[in-house]
Amino acid sequence: MNQGNATEQYLQQLRNMGFNEDMIEMYRKQMTQYVDVANNWASQMKDQQETMAAAFGNVFAAGAAAESPEPSIVLNPSSALTNAEKWAIACGADVAVANQQYLNDVPTGLGKQMCRELLSDWWDIDSSEELQETISWLKEEGHRLQYDTICQALNTVSVKEAKEFLRSFAARSEEEEETVIERLRNMRDALELFREEGLIAPGEQPDSLIWDYARIINLSRAGYDAGYMEYHEALDTIMSCVPAIKASYTSWKQLSVAYQFARCVWNGVDEEAFKAFRKGMDLLLTHPESPRVLLPWNL
Repeated sequence: MNQGNATEQYLQQLRNMGFNEDMIEMYRKQMTQYVDVANNWASQMKDQQETMAAAFGNVFAAGAAAESPEPSIVLNPSSALTNAEKWAIACGADVAVANQQYLNDVPTGLGKQMCRELLSDWWDIDSSEELQETISWLKEEGHRLQYDTICQALNTVSVKEAKEFLRSFAARSEEEEETVIERLRNMRDALELFREEGLIAPGEQPDSLIWDYARIINLSRAGYDAGYMEYHEALDTIMSCVPAIKASYTSWKQLSVAYQFARCVWNGVDEEAFKAFRKGMDLLLTHPESPRVLLPWNL
């Protein structure tokens, strides 16, 4: 399968899914740009990606979930947010509940110094400029294109052909190629696990937008606590995520499943970590004080 044929096959698959030609052309341009800059981008961004990779499943420490305390609903009784603003905060709750953060306010409740240390250790963020760069990258690009490319490769052709397809889009370094192929395997395993658990229906593929946008929400909150963002700036950034999230999902459960699925694609399917995050997800969807119970999806 050559690169041109692979691209056209992917775009035809999008047509079959109901994408209009404007969206098809947007994806074509994105994919062309992805290939053109792959080599330079890989060398320039390798160090940053390695640092960010540790944080992909969580704003701070995804791998620590299995060792974290039992998830619990932590609320700030002094929160002055409107219900619409609390709704936006709740879109990042799958991470926040694991970290024992407030689920109903901009401040996390973790404190300035801890947020600075966590942002530095897990995201290499030590300034307002670095925070803004990371948020902008997540909002404008993030991992959505790579996720969609892996998804379409897996669902359109054989695994062997999918590997060839993905290698054509991967950076030419061996490390980057290995990473993309590993995510292909992770997606295959995650699909099996989530279907076995009854979280997704046969043939269903979770959308990945929340993977990027939940991290924007939680980075904005941590950035405010760390002193890298003004309160209104953090809240405005969080609220700006709402339209795209509402356009992509139809329920709190669908959003949560999509986030957890993407986490597995990037971090691997670890059963203990999955159980810990599943416990947090179930708590958010059932606890009477959870914002996801108190605030209806169609608020």
